[in-house]
Amino acid sequence: MNLHAHVPQQYLSYLLPYMILPFGKPRLIYLVSPRGTKTHLAVRKASKGAWIDILSYDEALSRRHLKGATYVFTDMDRLSPPQLRLAAALYRHLRAQGLSVLNDPARAPTRAGLLRMLHEAGINDFNAYRVEEQVRPQRWPVFIRAEGSHTAPLSGLLHAWDEVRLSVDSAICAGFSAACLIIVEYAAEPVKPGLYRKLASFRFGKTEFAHLCVHDDNWLVKYGKIGIAPRELYADELRIVRDNPHAETVSRAFDIAGMEYGRADFGMVNGRVQIYEINSNPTVSFPTEHPAPDRIVSYSLFRRNYLDALEAAASRSSSIMLPRPLIASKHL
Repeated sequence: MNLHAHVPQQYLSYLLPYMILPFGKPRLIYLVSPRGTKTHLAVRKASKGAWIDILSYDEALSRRHLKGATYVFTDMDRLSPPQLRLAAALYRHLRAQGLSVLNDPARAPTRAGLLRMLHEAGINDFNAYRVEEQVRPQRWPVFIRAEGSHTAPLSGLLHAWDEVRLSVDSAICAGFSAACLIIVEYAAEPVKPGLYRKLASFRFGKTEFAHLCVHDDNWLVKYGKIGIAPRELYADELRIVRDNPHAETVSRAFDIAGMEYGRADFGMVNGRVQIYEINSNPTVSFPTEHPAPDRIVSYSLFRRNYLDALEAAASRSSSIMLPRPLIASKHL
């Protein structure tokens, strides 16, 4: 078909972004909160087999047309209840129109809710409690953290109920809502004396694969420290990335959470997987340089696994229109 012969010129610039030809690349779009717009920039740059975009919920809900694609819903823990209602409505509309969608916002658990479910399912030996519950922990020590936050906890390790109360009062005085505060029982174990390791695994649609490990000299392992791990741990990391030995337990955790995309962060304590969180909008990067040769191989393997899973999840479909009730009146 000669597109120019059938569509007035003044409409071509409007229509072309929403059109997809049968021979075009499959599409995948990450839906994010305003704070989560940079986490998948490396993915968009690296993907050759699929067309990738990153769209805020506000942008998506403000449009009358959306491109045909697989839509990955993320950052549900950063949305307020009214915002979750809008995101869930969008999810249902896209699914009803035949588009592929990952992560139902209406089913996404909070951090505290997920940790409680994992404890009750027998996966986690540790538990978590909402401050509002006024329940004393069964295991000590504990620490305080805020729902929806991916920064450091609000306290160090606390060893008594009086310390918990003082820490909670301090957080409230600093402006944290009591409704967002949770008490988490400590669960960590050094992989070597003075050295801690955090492991991670991804689920991307129907595919699951291991991520790289993070090493630190503190129990609170987040970004890690370069050069702190000995070479043998990088060799072990390569085994983990290649074989995904903890897949069965981590897959159960994803099923319990009802999550189809995300990264599960966990540690090994007494030989058992202990899930700390499932992040629906993790930062994905593809570094290529490291002093340890085994780590470079792990980099390459993870990159291939992630991009292969992405291309398998991406889809080809026609653009759709959104009904007016879905259009957001306030920024998400």
